[in-house]
Amino acid sequence: MVGRARDRLKRFDLGVRSMKSIIEEIPNCIMNIISLPSQKLEKLINTLELDKNIKFIGFLKDPSTFYKNSSLHIMPSLTESYAMVLAEAKVFGIPSIICGLDYLSLAKGGTVILYDDEPEVIAKEAIKILKNNTYRQKLGKEARESMKIKKNKFIVKKWINLLLSVNNGEEYYNKLAKNTEKISKEEYDIILKNQLNLLKKRRQIFRAKSLQRLNSLLLHNF
Repeated sequence: MVGRARDRLKRFDLGVRSMKSIIEEIPNCIMNIISLPSQKLEKLINTLELDKNIKFIGFLKDPSTFYKNSSLHIMPSLTESYAMVLAEAKVFGIPSIICGLDYLSLAKGGTVILYDDEPEVIAKEAIKILKNNTYRQKLGKEARESMKIKKNKFIVKKWINLLLSVNNGEEYYNKLAKNTEKISKEEYDIILKNQLNLLKKRRQIFRAKSLQRLNSLLLHNF
């Protein structure tokens, strides 16, 4: 996992909890977290007795060495914009597991999108990828292929388009949703239900963060 471990929206705790089930099937599995340490996560790791299987690497300007030696990237974020980390993983041909982020322009190609964000569900898919070399290589190839056209200029252009669409008040999510492949009503209902649950979680966290900022301002000013 790569990112800001202290950010609640990244939900690295889900990745940590999933490791409990992963090592039952793959005891020698190691999870590297490319991030500054988080006391809460370190406490969780120790509580789950995963200190031998999960390592905090710290902040790295160039994490390419870890990408080159990784078999899987887990991104349990509750919300993302462009998801630069996902783009980096794809460039190195690493399969990714993401949670309900089907609105991302990078969602397709070498990624497995889960709409049930329970740690056991993440673990089940991770085990499937890690234990099946053919499947993992297939996802890795798809990931690399999906990034062939996404050179630096292309990425910058996507950022500009996204910022302009927000500035112009366009419904960017709906615009992306129209481009998705047709699915059955049953699949749509399941996806919609899980997406609504994810949106509720996002709203709760944003609300909590807003209250924290407000309390901080009040304490500072009074």
